[in-house]
Amino acid sequence: MNKKFWLSIIIIIVQLTLALYLSSFIASDARIPSHWNIRGEIDGYTGKWTAILLFPGINAFLFIFMLILPIISVRYRETSERFSRMVPIITNIVIFFFAIIHIYTLLLGAELVSNTGSFLYYALGLMFILLGNVLPKMPSSFYIGIRTPWTLSSEYVWRKTHKIGGICFVISGLLMIFIPAILGNNATALTVMFVLFMSLVLYPVLYSFILYKKEEK
Repeated sequence: MNKKFWLSIIIIIVQLTLALYLSSFIASDARIPSHWNIRGEIDGYTGKWTAILLFPGINAFLFIFMLILPIISVRYRETSERFSRMVPIITNIVIFFFAIIHIYTLLLGAELVSNTGSFLYYALGLMFILLGNVLPKMPSSFYIGIRTPWTLSSEYVWRKTHKIGGICFVISGLLMIFIPAILGNNATALTVMFVLFMSLVLYPVLYSFILYKKEEK
């Protein structure tokens, strides 16, 4: 196993340990937040032990999947060195994000913090910034990255699209952090953020199509 994966294991262990510790502060009939709407308002709840164990389970499943990715990926052998370097990094980022959100929901359930609505945007923004810095280095894969018919059909299109995609991800992350921080969670600010975010996320898909058509000619 790649030694970089050990960080994911440590994160999951710390996550589960903190979750079990916080369980002593949560009432047995407590309703733990499990979903937020676009305005950052809680609109879904789950039970205590489901909330405590679900996210560590998701992270454990994700870790196992990424660990066996070299076995199930048909393109791993073509760029095994890049895969071995980048997959653990992406795994660490996503697992860390899920762990942070998990602990936050338990703190809300224990009533140790209040829901401001902005925390999720800050966490998502940070994740997008980190992924944006990693994305351009990711080799072609059916499982990770901007997987369109055009990027998967051309190594050139994959590389160029992921360079643009990385920039778009970083800008999206910055928007998710600074718009709520400066303008708050009012409807206008969130609408502007959502429109800009979706535009930046969808642009690499359109870019890959245009680039593929140019390459065909």
